[in-house]
Amino acid sequence: MASPKRTTELSNFSFALLLALPVLVFLLLVVAYPLGYALWMSMHDITFFGGYRAEFVGFEHFVDILDKTSFWKSVRVTVRFTVESVLLTMVLGLSFALILNRPMRFAGLMRTLVILPWCVSLYGTGIMFSQLAKGQTGLGTAIAAAFGGTDAVNFINRDWVIEVLAIGNAWNMAPLVAFFLLANLKTIPTRLYDLAAVDRLSPLETFLNVTLPPLRFTLFVFTCITTVLSMKLFDFIFVLSGGGPGTISAVLTFQIYKESFKNLDLGYGAAMSFYLLAMILGSTLLLYFLWGRREASE
Repeated sequence: MASPKRTTELSNFSFALLLALPVLVFLLLVVAYPLGYALWMSMHDITFFGGYRAEFVGFEHFVDILDKTSFWKSVRVTVRFTVESVLLTMVLGLSFALILNRPMRFAGLMRTLVILPWCVSLYGTGIMFSQLAKGQTGLGTAIAAAFGGTDAVNFINRDWVIEVLAIGNAWNMAPLVAFFLLANLKTIPTRLYDLAAVDRLSPLETFLNVTLPPLRFTLFVFTCITTVLSMKLFDFIFVLSGGGPGTISAVLTFQIYKESFKNLDLGYGAAMSFYLLAMILGSTLLLYFLWGRREASE
């Protein structure tokens, strides 16, 4: 009599790895190769005029970047823009979610109106906010004229352009945050609010003790996502301000574009992109250690 054929069962980890293998191979092709090629470019001085040449310079570009005041200025602008964008996006997203979670007439229409800004491309958002902020066609000029003012109000200036960029970026991203938070709000049992009413908690106490705790992990995740998207943002800033006036809104992505495609110094631009990558990784790790690790352990 033939012995029964043995079957080998995969462990959960092996089965998950097998399912993820095609994705890992795909990521290796579309991420690892460009990243490796960018690292190669960062270590070469590439010239096009008089024939293509690539001269190995090692880490010379990385060292030279740290001596440039324009680099450090763009880092400060990037940090300022990112902080303002993230704060505005999370506040607007949470506010929209709380409003949409309340019983109201035409709830479907309201949700459609809230999600519309996220459907607009960053290029279109840049054009719209550039017109709204300019002195000739801007919203500020229209409001001033309504109250009898005659001077143009231009917000694309050295004092306010970063805030205009942050508001436009938050306007585009906040609806996505709002809908994920809204889905999270729908999972909170209504009896918790009934108990809060029995305990005579104030609206603020109810929000802090009932509403906010289930949202904290979602808020952490989208804080990380918004941070990454804001740091690597280029097209919206290019269309709205072009890095100006002067270089006041020249974030790090704009400096990389300028060095790589205007000055045609691809090696220098590639090296600068690795500093941007380090900033993105450092920011997300900092958020994890200061906030995410606590949320994951609870």
